[in-house]
Amino acid sequence: MSNFQPRLQTLAQLIPPLSPDMHKGDCGRVAAIGGCEEYTGAPYFVASTALRLGTDIAYVICEKDAGAVIKGYSPDLIVNPYLRSVDNHSDRTLEDIQRKIEPLLDKLHAVSVGSGLGNDGNIRESVRRAIQAARDRRLPIVIDADALAIVGESPDIISGYSNAVLTPNPPEFARLCKALGVATDDKPVDQVAQLAAQKLGGPTLLVKGRKDIITDGHGVFICDETSGLRRCGGQGDILSGATLAFLAWGEKYKQGAWKSTAQEKIEHKLIPMHAAYAACMLTKHASYLAYEECGRATMSTSVLEQVDIAFDNKFEEILEAVKPASK
Repeated sequence: MSNFQPRLQTLAQLIPPLSPDMHKGDCGRVAAIGGCEEYTGAPYFVASTALRLGTDIAYVICEKDAGAVIKGYSPDLIVNPYLRSVDNHSDRTLEDIQRKIEPLLDKLHAVSVGSGLGNDGNIRESVRRAIQAARDRRLPIVIDADALAIVGESPDIISGYSNAVLTPNPPEFARLCKALGVATDDKPVDQVAQLAAQKLGGPTLLVKGRKDIITDGHGVFICDETSGLRRCGGQGDILSGATLAFLAWGEKYKQGAWKSTAQEKIEHKLIPMHAAYAACMLTKHASYLAYEECGRATMSTSVLEQVDIAFDNKFEEILEAVKPASK
């Protein structure tokens, strides 16, 4: 069992080198599926984090009542209010929603599901169908928050699918382990996470905590990057957005969209593990930077504002060293 931290030079292979020859979408098209009347900030944090890290286009697929609110947060996001709650479903059936979402999935390099979904049965059914549609397209999927409950109810929806990252916090992880029949007593968290990932048979687990545990059931990465001391809501959504960005870049990396000069290549099957680790490291560092500046007043918007600085702190020197020569 491998249990270590990947080198920054290795992780940097997943980051697209910027070039004047690039076109819109070359650095990734992503979507966050989530957001309802009560929870509008969560999908905003996911999609905005992906943009701040350098993806080109970020969609939000949300419930009808959340659409105008999320649009008001940022003109950079493309907001599609396709989902319908039980109270709002009279103008659109589940099949109508599915027909709206699936063509959008065909455009994407990765999708995040779950942030701000809530517990509405109609929304959950649409999301369940979206997960299956993304899986049918071999699209990388980040599963967080309320979508983890869907996995707990029906593990088969994601079991055996290696192009997915699940991001539970400790209570969500405990519920997932119970659903999978994995005992959590008297074992270190990394061992329990590995057993749970083995039960799922493919997806990568990113178990959040003081030290983040990342495992696909075979290897284990542990991220012990220093973070800030505030635990305000929304930081998990920032982590999902960062994971989303690195998974999207991983798809481009697999396609050979850019040449890597690193000697240590990333095996394609290990891209979700490396993407999850990079996202943990950056989110924790952004949290640290935000707390250093704001202290107890730190909010998730404070962390979001530090994401690009955290990225530069970790990767700028490496990326400068491998930057293609100007023509």
